[in-house]
Amino acid sequence: MRATAVALVLLLLLVDTLPPRLGAQGAGPRPAIVVVNLRFDGEHANVLGPGDTAVVAAATSRLLATLRASELVTLVDSSVVAVAVAAAEAGGNPCGNECALAVARRLGARWVAKGTISNLSNLVWLLTAELFDATSGKPVLADSYEIKGDARIMAPAGAHVFAQRVEKTIGGAR
Repeated sequence: MRATAVALVLLLLLVDTLPPRLGAQGAGPRPAIVVVNLRFDGEHANVLGPGDTAVVAAATSRLLATLRASELVTLVDSSVVAVAVAAAEAGGNPCGNECALAVARRLGARWVAKGTISNLSNLVWLLTAELFDATSGKPVLADSYEIKGDARIMAPAGAHVFAQRVEKTIGGAR
């Protein structure tokens, strides 16, 4: 009998450490969102710098952190999304809108966000991001932020603002 009690306690501890299921929340289900990592676009840059991709990684991290902290949405685990995107890109094509929608549907998410950060010059960058309704396939939100100043600070700030707009849009669509 003691072994059964220990096993039950261990099971309860394990369940308590598992991430919440998609949509789990006390006041009702939170809509799930997939975030495809932001992409770097240096095609029109005057000069490419060694830290350009780090700027994009920092912006992606801030976007994910803001949505992860949200009480309005459930963020699908970024490592699961990365595996699904990598599988979709195995043919050599980057994950565009249709791919992102397919990934969201495959992972059971109603929403998908994606975007790019372009280095236009060493002083001006552009963050372009969209939110799609994976059910209808239609874009719901399209934002563009001109980033001036230190891109390492301003790109994550722009991603944070986009995440807040995503939260508000999804929260209002419940």
